[in-house]
Amino acid sequence: MRWLAVLNLLTFFYLIGPIAVILGSAFSTTEYLVFPPHGFTLHWFAAALADPRYIGAFLTSLGIATSAAAVSLAIGLPAAYALARFDFPGRAAIETVLLTPLVMPALVLSVALTVLFSAIGFTAGSVRLAVAHLVICVPYVIRVAIPVLRRLDGSIEEAAGTLGASPVATFFLVTLPAIRPGVIAAATLAFIASFDEIDLAIFLADPRAPTLPVAIYSAIQFGIDPTIAAVSALLVLLAVAAMATYQIFLWRRGAA
Repeated sequence: MRWLAVLNLLTFFYLIGPIAVILGSAFSTTEYLVFPPHGFTLHWFAAALADPRYIGAFLTSLGIATSAAAVSLAIGLPAAYALARFDFPGRAAIETVLLTPLVMPALVLSVALTVLFSAIGFTAGSVRLAVAHLVICVPYVIRVAIPVLRRLDGSIEEAAGTLGASPVATFFLVTLPAIRPGVIAAATLAFIASFDEIDLAIFLADPRAPTLPVAIYSAIQFGIDPTIAAVSALLVLLAVAAMATYQIFLWRRGAA
């Protein structure tokens, strides 16, 4: 199985390599991207944090992604529960339709939503983009939640109903706590899908309040400098910090 270990190692470097290049380039003293970095400086990080263009775009992306993830959970969890718990005509077809945006090209979806929103006069900038993100975030929630709900023993919910709990109380007091890891995974996936999405943002974002991917994309069009690498490195560090915080939370909860 040595060849399998080598293949895994090559795959790991293939995935981590671009991130390492970006992280290294952000510390270079040159005014252009270079790897390995020449020298060491934090100047580009300071420049990124002092640039209102990136700060404003980050806050816009954060707000849209948070709202999209929250609303996607409110829509996707009940839909996943109905698909996983009830047998009704057309269930498979409905599930397929709900998951279709996951396989639809992002450019096609962006053009279609742009035409639709223009036809109905929906031009509310960031709100319009957040609504558009629901089209891609809700399917992620459903895709993650359905297997989790199907693995959950239905007798637990039946026992709660036998003891007098209403269906709504059973869901919030029994089902939801039991599938909490899946809910967290679904919310995280929806948040990431919304935060990193660029095709919909290019077509539908408010030009006065672009998202962070659009701001980075626009900056690349006018020249690549280490500030862009610094912004990307900060996003990587934020993701690592969030994962580490969550793991520490799980460890302390398990030790309690």
